[in-house]
Amino acid sequence: MQRKQLMGTLSLLTILLLIVIIFSLVSPNFRTLNNLRSILSSYSHIAIMAIGVSFPILLGEIDLSVGAIMGLVGMVMFNLLLIHEVSGPVAIVIGLGIGILCGLVNAFLIVRLKLQPFIATLATLVAYRGIIYGISGRQLFPETTVKAITDPIYISIDGRIDIVPYAFIYLILLVMITHLVLQYTRWGINLYAAGGNEMAARLSGINVNRIRVFAYAFSGLCSALAALILTSRMRSTQESLGLSFELSAIAAAVIGGVSLRGGVGNTVGPAIGAFLTGTLYTGLTMAGVTTYAQPVVVGVVLIGAVAYDKFLASRRVNHRSQKDMQYGG
Repeated sequence: MQRKQLMGTLSLLTILLLIVIIFSLVSPNFRTLNNLRSILSSYSHIAIMAIGVSFPILLGEIDLSVGAIMGLVGMVMFNLLLIHEVSGPVAIVIGLGIGILCGLVNAFLIVRLKLQPFIATLATLVAYRGIIYGISGRQLFPETTVKAITDPIYISIDGRIDIVPYAFIYLILLVMITHLVLQYTRWGINLYAAGGNEMAARLSGINVNRIRVFAYAFSGLCSALAALILTSRMRSTQESLGLSFELSAIAAAVIGGVSLRGGVGNTVGPAIGAFLTGTLYTGLTMAGVTTYAQPVVVGVVLIGAVAYDKFLASRRVNHRSQKDMQYGG
Protein backbone atom coordinates (compact mmCIF):
# COMPACT_ATOMS: atom_id res chain seq x y z
CA MET A 1 0.00 0.00 0.00
CA GLN A 2 2.80 2.43 0.88
CA ARG A 3 4.49 1.70 -2.45
CA LYS A 4 1.27 2.39 -4.37
CA GLN A 5 0.81 5.67 -2.50
CA LEU A 6 4.42 6.62 -3.24
CA MET A 7 3.91 5.92 -6.95
CA GLY A 8 0.74 8.00 -6.95
CA THR A 9 2.54 10.88 -5.25
CA LEU A 10 5.41 10.72 -7.74
CA SER A 11 2.91 10.70 -10.62
CA LEU A 12 1.24 13.80 -9.16
CA LEU A 13 4.61 15.53 -8.83
CA THR A 14 5.36 14.67 -12.45
CA ILE A 15 2.08 16.22 -13.57
CA LEU A 16 2.82 19.36 -11.53
CA LEU A 17 6.29 19.59 -13.06
CA LEU A 18 4.86 19.26 -16.59
CA ILE A 19 2.34 22.01 -15.89
CA VAL A 20 5.12 24.27 -14.60
CA ILE A 21 7.25 23.59 -17.70
CA ILE A 22 4.34 24.26 -20.07
CA PHE A 23 3.37 27.57 -18.45
CA SER A 24 7.02 28.61 -18.19
CA LEU A 25 7.32 28.21 -21.95
CA VAL A 26 4.03 29.98 -22.63
CA SER A 27 4.61 32.91 -20.27
CA PRO A 28 8.11 34.14 -19.31
CA ASN A 29 6.66 35.91 -16.26
CA PHE A 30 5.55 32.56 -14.88
CA ARG A 31 9.10 31.36 -14.25
CA THR A 32 10.16 34.36 -12.16
CA LEU A 33 11.05 34.13 -8.46
CA ASN A 34 8.30 36.61 -7.63
CA ASN A 35 5.71 34.32 -9.18
CA LEU A 36 7.11 31.33 -7.32
CA ARG A 37 6.87 33.24 -4.05
CA SER A 38 3.33 34.29 -4.93
CA ILE A 39 2.23 30.70 -5.56
CA LEU A 40 3.85 29.43 -2.35
CA SER A 41 2.24 32.23 -0.37
CA SER A 42 -1.19 32.09 -2.01
CA TYR A 43 -1.79 28.35 -1.79
CA SER A 44 0.04 27.14 1.32
CA HIS A 45 -3.01 27.84 3.48
CA ILE A 46 -5.21 25.88 1.05
CA ALA A 47 -2.75 22.99 1.28
CA ILE A 48 -2.90 23.15 5.09
CA MET A 49 -6.70 23.01 4.97
CA ALA A 50 -6.52 20.14 2.46
CA ILE A 51 -4.36 18.14 4.88
CA GLY A 52 -6.86 18.75 7.65
CA VAL A 53 -9.91 17.76 5.62
CA SER A 54 -8.08 14.64 4.43
CA PHE A 55 -8.49 13.04 7.84
CA PRO A 56 -12.30 12.82 7.72
CA ILE A 57 -12.06 11.78 4.05
CA LEU A 58 -9.67 8.97 5.01
CA LEU A 59 -12.53 7.72 7.20
CA GLY A 60 -14.83 7.77 4.17
CA GLU A 61 -16.56 10.92 5.47
CA ILE A 62 -16.45 14.65 4.72
CA ASP A 63 -16.07 18.02 6.46
CA LEU A 64 -17.86 20.82 4.62
CA SER A 65 -17.41 23.34 7.43
CA VAL A 66 -13.67 24.03 7.11
CA GLY A 67 -14.13 27.29 5.19
CA ALA A 68 -16.67 28.56 7.72
CA ILE A 69 -14.35 27.60 10.59
CA MET A 70 -11.64 29.67 8.92
CA GLY A 71 -14.00 32.65 8.67
CA LEU A 72 -15.12 32.29 12.29
CA VAL A 73 -11.57 32.10 13.64
CA GLY A 74 -10.60 35.09 11.50
CA MET A 75 -13.44 37.19 12.90
CA VAL A 76 -12.65 36.21 16.47
CA MET A 77 -9.03 37.26 15.88
CA PHE A 78 -10.24 40.59 14.50
CA ASN A 79 -12.40 41.20 17.58
CA LEU A 80 -9.76 40.12 20.09
CA LEU A 81 -6.89 42.10 18.59
CA LEU A 82 -8.64 45.29 17.46
CA ILE A 83 -11.55 45.65 19.87
CA HIS A 84 -10.50 43.89 23.07
CA GLU A 85 -6.77 44.52 22.53
CA VAL A 86 -5.73 41.01 23.52
CA SER A 87 -2.04 40.21 23.06
CA GLY A 88 -0.96 38.27 19.99
CA PRO A 89 0.16 35.04 21.72
CA VAL A 90 -3.10 34.80 23.68
CA ALA A 91 -5.14 35.44 20.54
CA ILE A 92 -3.22 32.72 18.67
CA VAL A 93 -3.93 30.14 21.38
CA ILE A 94 -7.61 31.12 21.48
CA GLY A 95 -7.88 30.97 17.68
CA LEU A 96 -6.41 27.48 17.47
CA GLY A 97 -8.64 26.41 20.36
CA ILE A 98 -11.75 27.65 18.57
CA GLY A 99 -10.80 25.66 15.49
CA ILE A 100 -10.47 22.51 17.58
CA LEU A 101 -13.77 23.27 19.36
CA CYS A 102 -15.60 23.66 16.05
CA GLY A 103 -14.20 20.32 14.93
CA LEU A 104 -15.35 18.73 18.18
CA VAL A 105 -18.86 20.10 17.61
CA ASN A 106 -18.87 18.38 14.22
CA ALA A 107 -17.69 15.15 15.86
CA PHE A 108 -20.40 15.41 18.54
CA LEU A 109 -23.13 15.71 15.92
CA ILE A 110 -21.75 12.72 14.02
CA VAL A 111 -20.71 10.43 16.88
CA ARG A 112 -23.37 11.19 19.51
CA LEU A 113 -26.34 12.38 17.49
CA LYS A 114 -25.62 9.92 14.66
CA LEU A 115 -26.02 12.52 11.92
CA GLN A 116 -24.55 11.82 8.51
CA PRO A 117 -21.22 13.72 8.15
CA PHE A 118 -22.46 15.51 5.02
CA ILE A 119 -25.58 16.78 6.81
CA ALA A 120 -23.82 17.55 10.09
CA THR A 121 -21.00 19.59 8.57
CA LEU A 122 -23.34 21.30 6.11
CA ALA A 123 -25.42 22.40 9.10
CA THR A 124 -22.39 23.68 10.99
CA LEU A 125 -21.16 25.45 7.85
CA VAL A 126 -24.37 27.48 7.86
CA ALA A 127 -24.31 27.92 11.65
CA TYR A 128 -20.69 29.10 11.78
CA ARG A 129 -21.36 31.55 8.95
CA GLY A 130 -24.30 32.94 10.92
CA ILE A 131 -22.12 33.33 14.01
CA ILE A 132 -19.54 35.22 11.96
CA TYR A 133 -22.08 37.89 11.02
CA GLY A 134 -23.54 37.87 14.53
CA ILE A 135 -20.20 38.66 16.23
CA SER A 136 -18.70 40.73 13.41
CA GLY A 137 -16.73 43.58 14.95
CA ARG A 138 -16.82 45.23 11.54
CA GLN A 139 -20.60 45.50 11.84
CA LEU A 140 -20.82 46.24 15.57
CA PHE A 141 -18.00 48.78 15.52
CA PRO A 142 -17.84 50.27 11.99
CA GLU A 143 -14.81 52.40 12.88
CA THR A 144 -12.72 49.24 13.12
CA THR A 145 -13.07 48.60 9.39
CA VAL A 146 -10.28 51.10 8.72
CA LYS A 147 -8.02 49.77 11.48
CA ALA A 148 -5.28 47.19 10.93
CA ILE A 149 -3.86 44.55 13.22
CA THR A 150 -0.57 45.86 14.57
CA ASP A 151 0.48 43.26 17.15
CA PRO A 152 4.06 42.42 16.07
CA ILE A 153 3.91 38.77 17.14
CA TYR A 154 0.63 38.15 15.33
CA ILE A 155 1.84 39.91 12.17
CA SER A 156 5.00 37.81 12.18
CA ILE A 157 2.92 34.65 11.59
CA ASP A 158 3.00 35.41 7.87
CA GLY A 159 6.62 36.45 7.54
CA ARG A 160 9.11 34.89 5.17
CA ILE A 161 12.72 33.82 4.82
CA ASP A 162 13.98 35.24 1.52
CA ILE A 163 11.42 33.97 -1.04
CA VAL A 164 10.07 31.22 1.22
CA PRO A 165 6.98 32.29 3.21
CA TYR A 166 6.50 31.00 6.75
CA ALA A 167 3.19 29.52 5.60
CA PHE A 168 5.07 27.12 3.33
CA ILE A 169 7.38 26.16 6.20
CA TYR A 170 4.35 25.45 8.41
CA LEU A 171 3.00 23.30 5.60
CA ILE A 172 6.19 21.27 5.24
CA LEU A 173 6.31 20.64 9.00
CA LEU A 174 2.64 19.64 8.99
CA VAL A 175 3.17 17.23 6.09
CA MET A 176 6.12 15.62 7.82
CA ILE A 177 4.35 15.20 11.16
CA THR A 178 1.08 13.89 9.73
CA HIS A 179 2.91 11.52 7.36
CA LEU A 180 4.85 10.02 10.25
CA VAL A 181 1.68 9.70 12.34
CA LEU A 182 -0.32 8.03 9.57
CA GLN A 183 2.38 5.67 8.35
CA TYR A 184 4.31 4.71 11.47
CA THR A 185 1.97 4.88 14.48
CA ARG A 186 -0.76 2.56 15.69
CA TRP A 187 -3.21 5.46 15.54
CA GLY A 188 -2.51 5.98 11.85
CA ILE A 189 -2.82 2.28 11.08
CA ASN A 190 -6.13 2.20 12.94
CA LEU A 191 -7.39 5.22 10.99
CA TYR A 192 -6.68 3.50 7.68
CA ALA A 193 -8.35 0.35 8.98
CA ALA A 194 -11.44 2.27 10.09
CA GLY A 195 -11.65 4.05 6.74
CA GLY A 196 -11.18 0.86 4.77
CA ASN A 197 -13.73 -1.24 6.65
CA GLU A 198 -15.35 0.27 9.74
CA MET A 199 -17.16 -2.90 10.81
CA ALA A 200 -13.99 -5.00 10.62
CA ALA A 201 -12.11 -2.30 12.53
CA ARG A 202 -14.71 -2.33 15.32
CA LEU A 203 -14.63 -6.10 15.53
CA SER A 204 -10.84 -6.00 15.87
CA GLY A 205 -11.16 -3.72 18.91
CA ILE A 206 -10.42 -0.34 17.31
CA ASN A 207 -12.24 2.62 18.91
CA VAL A 208 -13.55 4.12 15.67
CA ASN A 209 -15.46 6.93 17.38
CA ARG A 210 -12.31 8.13 19.15
CA ILE A 211 -10.49 8.23 15.82
CA ARG A 212 -13.43 10.10 14.29
CA VAL A 213 -13.37 12.73 17.05
CA PHE A 214 -9.66 13.32 16.54
CA ALA A 215 -10.05 13.53 12.75
CA TYR A 216 -12.64 16.30 12.92
CA ALA A 217 -10.80 18.14 15.69
CA PHE A 218 -7.62 18.08 13.60
CA SER A 219 -9.53 19.29 10.55
CA GLY A 220 -10.76 22.26 12.58
CA LEU A 221 -7.25 22.94 13.87
CA CYS A 222 -5.85 23.12 10.34
CA SER A 223 -8.60 25.53 9.31
CA ALA A 224 -7.76 27.72 12.30
CA LEU A 225 -4.07 27.72 11.37
CA ALA A 226 -4.98 28.79 7.83
CA ALA A 227 -7.14 31.58 9.29
CA LEU A 228 -4.26 32.86 11.40
CA ILE A 229 -2.01 32.95 8.34
CA LEU A 230 -4.50 34.89 6.23
CA THR A 231 -5.53 37.41 8.89
CA SER A 232 -1.87 37.99 9.69
CA ARG A 233 -1.23 38.64 5.99
CA MET A 234 -4.22 40.95 5.51
CA ARG A 235 -3.90 42.47 9.01
CA SER A 236 -7.67 42.33 9.06
CA THR A 237 -10.51 40.06 8.02
CA GLN A 238 -13.93 40.12 6.41
CA GLU A 239 -17.18 38.23 6.88
CA SER A 240 -16.63 36.26 3.67
CA LEU A 241 -13.20 34.95 4.69
CA GLY A 242 -12.95 31.27 3.76
CA LEU A 243 -16.08 31.32 1.61
CA SER A 244 -15.99 28.27 -0.72
CA PHE A 245 -12.52 27.35 0.55
CA GLU A 246 -13.94 24.01 1.62
CA LEU A 247 -14.39 23.16 -2.06
CA SER A 248 -10.78 24.05 -2.83
CA ALA A 249 -9.49 22.02 0.11
CA ILE A 250 -11.58 18.95 -0.70
CA ALA A 251 -10.65 19.21 -4.38
CA ALA A 252 -6.94 19.37 -3.48
CA ALA A 253 -7.30 16.31 -1.25
CA VAL A 254 -9.08 14.30 -3.96
CA ILE A 255 -6.63 15.39 -6.66
CA GLY A 256 -3.89 14.40 -4.21
CA GLY A 257 -5.10 10.80 -4.16
CA VAL A 258 -7.19 10.68 -0.98
CA SER A 259 -10.03 8.31 -1.82
CA LEU A 260 -13.56 9.53 -1.12
CA ARG A 261 -14.34 5.93 -0.15
CA GLY A 262 -11.86 6.10 2.71
CA GLY A 263 -8.83 4.10 3.70
CA VAL A 264 -6.54 5.26 0.89
CA GLY A 265 -4.31 8.32 0.67
CA ASN A 266 -1.70 10.33 2.53
CA THR A 267 -1.04 13.95 3.44
CA VAL A 268 1.69 14.57 0.88
CA GLY A 269 -0.71 14.26 -2.06
CA PRO A 270 -3.21 16.90 -0.85
CA ALA A 271 -0.41 19.44 -0.43
CA ILE A 272 0.76 18.76 -3.97
CA GLY A 273 -2.85 18.85 -5.17
CA ALA A 274 -3.33 22.32 -3.72
CA PHE A 275 -0.28 23.67 -5.54
CA LEU A 276 -1.27 21.87 -8.72
CA THR A 277 -4.61 23.67 -8.68
CA GLY A 278 -2.96 26.96 -7.75
CA THR A 279 -0.39 26.59 -10.50
CA LEU A 280 -3.17 25.97 -13.00
CA TYR A 281 -5.03 29.12 -11.95
CA THR A 282 -1.87 31.23 -11.97
CA GLY A 283 -0.63 29.85 -15.28
CA LEU A 284 -3.98 30.26 -17.01
CA THR A 285 -4.16 33.88 -15.83
CA MET A 286 -0.68 34.65 -17.13
CA ALA A 287 -1.45 32.85 -20.39
CA GLY A 288 -4.36 35.21 -20.93
CA VAL A 289 -7.16 32.68 -20.44
CA THR A 290 -10.38 34.42 -19.42
CA THR A 291 -11.32 34.22 -15.75
CA TYR A 292 -14.62 32.51 -16.55
CA ALA A 293 -12.88 29.63 -18.30
CA GLN A 294 -10.38 28.91 -15.52
CA PRO A 295 -12.81 27.14 -13.13
CA VAL A 296 -13.90 24.97 -16.07
CA VAL A 297 -10.34 23.77 -16.62
CA VAL A 298 -9.82 23.09 -12.91
CA GLY A 299 -13.22 21.38 -12.77
CA VAL A 300 -12.18 19.06 -15.58
CA VAL A 301 -9.02 18.20 -13.63
CA LEU A 302 -11.13 17.41 -10.54
CA ILE A 303 -13.52 15.23 -12.54
CA GLY A 304 -10.54 13.40 -13.96
CA ALA A 305 -9.15 12.86 -10.45
CA VAL A 306 -12.47 11.49 -9.17
CA ALA A 307 -12.80 9.24 -12.23
CA TYR A 308 -9.26 7.97 -11.68
CA ASP A 309 -10.10 7.33 -8.02
CA LYS A 310 -13.10 5.26 -9.10
CA PHE A 311 -10.95 3.36 -11.59
CA LEU A 312 -8.38 2.52 -8.92
CA ALA A 313 -11.15 1.44 -6.53
CA SER A 314 -12.52 -0.93 -9.19
CA ARG A 315 -9.06 -2.37 -9.75
CA ARG A 316 -8.66 -2.96 -6.02
CA VAL A 317 -12.00 -4.78 -5.88
CA ASN A 318 -11.11 -6.93 -8.89
CA HIS A 319 -7.69 -7.71 -7.42
CA ARG A 320 -9.25 -8.82 -4.14
CA SER A 321 -11.80 -10.95 -5.99
CA GLN A 322 -9.07 -12.69 -7.97
CA LYS A 323 -7.08 -13.37 -4.79
CA ASP A 324 -10.20 -14.77 -3.11
CA MET A 325 -10.86 -17.05 -6.07
CA GLN A 326 -7.26 -18.28 -6.05
CA TYR A 327 -7.44 -18.89 -2.32
CA GLY A 328 -10.74 -20.70 -2.67
CA GLY A 329 -9.32 -22.77 -5.48
